[in-house]
Amino acid sequence: MSKAASSSAKNGNYNRQKPCKYLNEIAICSALEMAKELISVINKVPVTVFLWRPEKYWPADFVSENITQFGYTVDEFISGKLLYGNIVHPDDLERVERELTRRIDEDYADFSQEYRILTKSGEVRWVDERTFIEADENGVVKYLKGIILDITERKREEKLLYIQRNLGIALSTSNYLNETLEILLDSCLQIDEINSGGIYLVDEETGDLSLAIHRGLSPTFVEHASHYSANSPNAKLVMIGQPVYKQSIDLLLTSRDDALRQENLRAAAIIPVKSGKKVIAAFYLASRIEYELSDSVRTVIETIATQFGVFISRIRLEEKLKECVKKRKS
Repeated sequence: MSKAASSSAKNGNYNRQKPCKYLNEIAICSALEMAKELISVINKVPVTVFLWRPEKYWPADFVSENITQFGYTVDEFISGKLLYGNIVHPDDLERVERELTRRIDEDYADFSQEYRILTKSGEVRWVDERTFIEADENGVVKYLKGIILDITERKREEKLLYIQRNLGIALSTSNYLNETLEILLDSCLQIDEINSGGIYLVDEETGDLSLAIHRGLSPTFVEHASHYSANSPNAKLVMIGQPVYKQSIDLLLTSRDDALRQENLRAAAIIPVKSGKKVIAAFYLASRIEYELSDSVRTVIETIATQFGVFISRIRLEEKLKECVKKRKS
């Protein structure tokens, strides 16, 4: 072969390689741009995406930027400073590990589970995790892909419905006032935002308010707030018959309430209880963690107050019937 022909062949090969190399670079750039676009989309939706290694406490090779909704940064996980298992609630961690191991052993490709995690500030959040198990042809797990959705609000609403249902069942079988007061207040304190409170009864003759039962309140509070006369600002506020939601400090209406400032309560609610149109009692409920009670919590405690009013009406009706029977017999 002549030198010219050899040179021509080499140039031909080079010319063919050059477009191929250029096309490969275009494909790589296109793939990178698509990956960036996908990551951008992931970061805009209300879920957090993880790529975990199947090791103890699941170290992450990737996490989407919206992990910031829980107070953490991407770098904390990618650097290995923080493992995902470190943020799973301690009471749920064993169950989460056990479920993952069982699903891998049973050759599941994906599964879902709900559990709690802790935010960086220590707040408890419920999440729904969808896990995709990526294994090789020999069944060895290489990666775990997780999609984490915050379902805290849904869980809170489910719990509120559960509280209302159980209370309705309990009240339908109760016939004693003291027992019922305990059931009512304990039901209110099952609400996450509420951690202290009491129930006042209205004296039918004088109109005074007396604290009949309380939970989570200091002896000082009970001493200074156990009784209000009918003409006091506190009693008059109750007798208006409308729910009141304020900061606890804004409900200190008289000079003697100054001692109650040390209680360190934040959001507070006064919920009148009616039998017919008459105010017969009032709930005082407070939070040490929230400055305002959500609409869903307000709806539940107002419903509980209504259930109490219905209970009192039923008890009074039964008492009247008993009196009528007694009179007839006599």
